[in-house]
Amino acid sequence: MSTDDSKPPKTPNNPTDFPIQEYRLVPADQYHEIDSEDEIDLIELAKTLWDNRTTIYKFLAVGFVLGILVALLSPKEYKAYATLMPEYSTEGGGSASGLLKQYGGLLGLSGGSYSSNSNAIRVELYPEIVNSLTFQYSLANQVFYYNDYDTSAPLIDYYTEIREPGLLPTVKEYTIGLPGKLIESLFGEEKLVDKSEANIDSSFILSLTKNEVGFIEFLRSKTGASLNDESGIISVSATMPNPELAAEVAQFTIQELTTYLTEYRIEKVQRDLGFIKEQLNKAEERFEEAQLALAEFVDSNQGSLSARAQIEQQNLNSEYNLAFDLYNTLTQQYEEAKLKVQEETPMFKVLQPVSVPVEKSSPKSLIIISSFMVLGTVLGAFWILIITIKNK
Repeated sequence: MSTDDSKPPKTPNNPTDFPIQEYRLVPADQYHEIDSEDEIDLIELAKTLWDNRTTIYKFLAVGFVLGILVALLSPKEYKAYATLMPEYSTEGGGSASGLLKQYGGLLGLSGGSYSSNSNAIRVELYPEIVNSLTFQYSLANQVFYYNDYDTSAPLIDYYTEIREPGLLPTVKEYTIGLPGKLIESLFGEEKLVDKSEANIDSSFILSLTKNEVGFIEFLRSKTGASLNDESGIISVSATMPNPELAAEVAQFTIQELTTYLTEYRIEKVQRDLGFIKEQLNKAEERFEEAQLALAEFVDSNQGSLSARAQIEQQNLNSEYNLAFDLYNTLTQQYEEAKLKVQEETPMFKVLQPVSVPVEKSSPKSLIIISSFMVLGTVLGAFWILIITIKNK
């Protein structure tokens, strides 16, 4: 029996019966090269920077010189500030209302016409009041004395007409700010709101120019108030190119803020007080007329006790009593209203008064010079990298 050994073996119908696997042999040290690729790049970068350190020194020197120039040419500014503690709550009876309720019966006062309620502005709104348009507009038009120029003028005139800007602001104005100046010269100065053309009640509308709006925005960056949430203390600050001016602006800000809050608190009771005072004057005149008429009637009818005379006397007595009761009631309400005004007037305790700053707040020469030196170093490093990449 013979066998055919030359026959090829059977090929299976399913090709997956004999899977083909591929192996790739990679040298072990190649992994170290891949892992250390970033490290090699950093070492090369550091070596390149070190070899060209002279260039970095030059950029560093230029930054140092520019920092000194900017620090010397930047306008000096002084910051004055003060802290005050506001009245937080008027809940419950105040001292005036308490005395009125306790001893009002002895004085003939009821103490019930007014009730003590809190209508105080939340302290969180104090910074918003200082930054409001009306507040800053009042500050911009407030007249101050400037000892550097020995003159008095509104604050906006001092910045726009009297004060001479330094070299650095002038260069900035005619480089970065040149497009704005060209646009302003072409289109002119335009008012934002024109009262004459408004078809509405313009008594509460401010007519401002673009320059005035820009100056008010500038003032908002120089003045302000802040609230310490933990202690509840209000801080008021003002930054000006003159230390005396900074103190005066800070003091004006405090006065305007306290005046605004006081007027807000007592506005309603002041109106009530004025109305009661007007009615009291009328009642007093009516009472005096009734008193005089009754006295004249009694003097002219002594010994005459006719029925008609008695009826007329009763009518005069009734008018007298009515006028007296009205006058007496309005007198009581007037006294209560005056106590209410005193009670609603807010109190502000100045913890740290405004003082004239001794040292300038800006420019910070050390910070400016350091910043320019860091910027010069970074620019020098980038310059070296750019040149290296370009050469390669």
